[in-house]
Amino acid sequence: MKNARWPGGCHLTLVVWLVIFCFFAVCFREDPRKIPRTSDNSALGVQLNTKNRQRVVINNGLVEVTFSSPDGDVTGIKYKGIDNVLEIENDEDNRGYWDVVWNKPGKPIIFDRLVATDFRVIMEDENQVEVSFTKTWDLSMGKSTVPLTVDKRYILRRGQSGLYMYTILERLEGWPDVDMDQIRVVFKLQKDKFHYMALSDSRRRTMPMPEDRTSGQPLAYPEAVLLTKPINPELRGEVDDKYQYSCEDKDNKVHGWICRGPSCGILDDHTQ
Repeated sequence: MKNARWPGGCHLTLVVWLVIFCFFAVCFREDPRKIPRTSDNSALGVQLNTKNRQRVVINNGLVEVTFSSPDGDVTGIKYKGIDNVLEIENDEDNRGYWDVVWNKPGKPIIFDRLVATDFRVIMEDENQVEVSFTKTWDLSMGKSTVPLTVDKRYILRRGQSGLYMYTILERLEGWPDVDMDQIRVVFKLQKDKFHYMALSDSRRRTMPMPEDRTSGQPLAYPEAVLLTKPINPELRGEVDDKYQYSCEDKDNKVHGWICRGPSCGILDDHTQ
């Protein structure tokens, strides 16, 4: 989401929803929108484990999700025999997280990872678990923290492999003005497993590796690189540009990554 404005002298609340689905890939080149979602009525009831104060784990027998506590980052997603679909070479705070790009009017842009300070359970039964990671702004947090209350919510349901998530951003009356150019959630998948990306019928392909950008030739702006020595030789001579894999939110229905072995995928579903 982009371009949110929070003017002074008023109380405003913004809720941002997202759904991440793990699913079985019936065919590697099949349209991901036609791949059935995993649903198993015989799956275990949803279980919540908070015994470790630094970890929160939710498991429904299909997918197991681990969060850092009280930060509220997603540090692990276990699915289809993969211990963690997220990049295990990254630090735990660099695998799955929310962030915003914001500024006070007329001031330089600031990047905030929305790290929470408190954890609580919203709902817990055998059919659904919902957890919350929150932070309330105050002056002691410094200039780099966006002046909003932040409530990051995650939901796992029985018999579904989808991780539902939303965040509530709230500006209280009298707090500083805020402009936000970007609100997003980031999931960094294992680069050795997820190589194929689908954004639409006409935009889907085998993707280059991160190392290919380092060895490539920079072009007019940092996001665009000519692939000169890619690990996959079939990609030599192509341009890798992140803007080729983006679109307007109103047009962004379902997109994601596919792994050949084991055959599964991760998709971001905006149709829910």
